[in-house]
Amino acid sequence: MPPPMRMFHKLLLATALGSAGCAHVDPRLFAPMQPDGWRAQPVAIACRFASDAALDPATRTPVGNDGYNLYLLTKAAAWDYRNTRSYLVSHARQPWGHSWLILESPTNRLECGLNGNFGREKPKYGDGVSRKLRDGDPNPISYLWETMSDGEIEIGNGRRTPTFVWRMPITMRQHQLIYAQVMHWPYDRIGVTTNNCIDFVADAAAAAGLSLIHRVRLTIPSDIKILGKTWHMWTDPQYRIIEYSTADLLETDLRHLARFGIGRDVTAWYLASKLAAPKLKDSGSAGDRSSERAEDVR
Repeated sequence: MPPPMRMFHKLLLATALGSAGCAHVDPRLFAPMQPDGWRAQPVAIACRFASDAALDPATRTPVGNDGYNLYLLTKAAAWDYRNTRSYLVSHARQPWGHSWLILESPTNRLECGLNGNFGREKPKYGDGVSRKLRDGDPNPISYLWETMSDGEIEIGNGRRTPTFVWRMPITMRQHQLIYAQVMHWPYDRIGVTTNNCIDFVADAAAAAGLSLIHRVRLTIPSDIKILGKTWHMWTDPQYRIIEYSTADLLETDLRHLARFGIGRDVTAWYLASKLAAPKLKDSGSAGDRSSERAEDVR
């Protein structure tokens, strides 16, 4: 018989596949406190631009040197945060999201991101929670706070097709700062709550003077009921709230910025370029080949 978490996932997936709906579901990113104790709240930012950001004095939008650009790419998971059940069903339908970047200068273009959770030294996050459930641990969800040591830089897009691509001009100095950050990022330290792929690109934007909305704070019920089964998630209240970065929230913020002239939507350009993953090898959420070797941590 499969471990409890895998059985749980199979039940959720069956529910998801049995539900009417389209292939891509827009994420619902906020939920007030629900009767079972569930709540989802995007984490606000204090200020959009750093004091030393390179901005046009008239429009207050980013400017840069010719040929220098930062691209942020997202593959949204379309998780639905409205309540416990909608979140779990949407998570079962598409278990991961991802984000990566392109750093461009007049003479070079580097496309890369952070990948990990390969299960080399510790069980993958899903397997670790499953093991704790199977062992009767009073806090099975606590495994999501573990830090993995198997992260690595991933050059290119990992055969992923982004759902959104955003471009912002940067200065030569900002390019140097981001490049140094990419070269010295602690890739071997990766986690759900910190140092995941969205944190990686958000820190690159921060080096260019821009703060992004990309983190969500979840309040998790101690007991989750679905399909007649109760799953005990935590006993210690320190595991009641988890905060992490998500591709859905990042993409929503980037789309918002593009609509107001801060950066540009260049998704069509990317998908038509040689940078895009081969169409015949990318079958969307169910066939992303990179997920066969790693569960992306977002």
